[in-house]
Amino acid sequence: MPKRDYYAILNVSQDASAEEIKKAYRQLALKYHPDKNPDSKAAAATFRAVTEAYDVLSDDAQRERYNRNYQPKPSFDVVFGQDGVEMVLIPAGAFLMGTTTGEKDEKPIHSVHIDDFYMDRYTVTNAQYKVFVDHNPEWRKDRIPQEYHDGNYLKLWNKDGYPVGKADYPVVAVSWYAAMAYTRWAGKRLPTEAEWEKAARGGLVGRTYPWGDSIDRYKANYGIRWDGRTSTIRTTPVGSYPPNGYGLCDMVGNVREWCLDAYQSDYYDFSPPENPIAGESIEDVLSNYKTCKNSRVFRGGSWYNGADSLRVTLRLRDIPSFAVTSVGFRCVIEEL
Repeated sequence: MPKRDYYAILNVSQDASAEEIKKAYRQLALKYHPDKNPDSKAAAATFRAVTEAYDVLSDDAQRERYNRNYQPKPSFDVVFGQDGVEMVLIPAGAFLMGTTTGEKDEKPIHSVHIDDFYMDRYTVTNAQYKVFVDHNPEWRKDRIPQEYHDGNYLKLWNKDGYPVGKADYPVVAVSWYAAMAYTRWAGKRLPTEAEWEKAARGGLVGRTYPWGDSIDRYKANYGIRWDGRTSTIRTTPVGSYPPNGYGLCDMVGNVREWCLDAYQSDYYDFSPPENPIAGESIEDVLSNYKTCKNSRVFRGGSWYNGADSLRVTLRLRDIPSFAVTSVGFRCVIEEL
């Protein structure tokens, strides 16, 4: 990790243009120039830092090398759920959900208020899911009822064991039913689609990805060509990429993530302005999830999807028994 946060020094975002960087530098250099502050050591130190930051960020090659290891300084507090998993607070407030440029079901942009909630920093891992199935044998690979999966449940596991060396990798090939069962056992639930999008944005407004508008291979695991063999599946350990503004890792890329909602293509046309969920109420879904039959939403793009699938507004769906090696999940809870 770089010793200095050059973007913070110049007070620009990571996707700032060359012109924005130059403008920021000129303003700060003028303010802290030694000629204006001849007796101030602090001003001289700031001027040197500003100049150093500009020298790196104004040079394309140096900036690319810097970005490879750049991680913004965290501005979030990590707490722990009752299951011992790291969580962060997603603050209450309104945000603009949807886009003007995506698919039809991502439109229109509309304001949504979400009450505060806590979200797991990472997707559920193989090791965590192993604890669940050990305590709930009805959800083991060889015992799960047929109606709760499509034949690919825990496809990469050998009986009740996950692949060697993959403890901290996201569990995949888990159906919506199984994800729901895990969250109920953990005392949590799946996020609503609106909660997921607010969290994925990380506090940014109107941006394409959790970090800005430019795709960046150093920010997410995506776009890997796949030949269909399980041996060439290329997920990465959770937390391998920098967190977004809320402290959440891998909100796009690596694995797509199940949400609580039923899928409705025109839902944004009549979505309520506060804490929306498509289909049944949260309480009804949690109480009767095993009887749900309609398609469910998943979000976020995966290790083999292209850049367009990593957009925070993209909506995907499938039947709740769907279980593939590109889909996992994470949990939320209203109160700790």
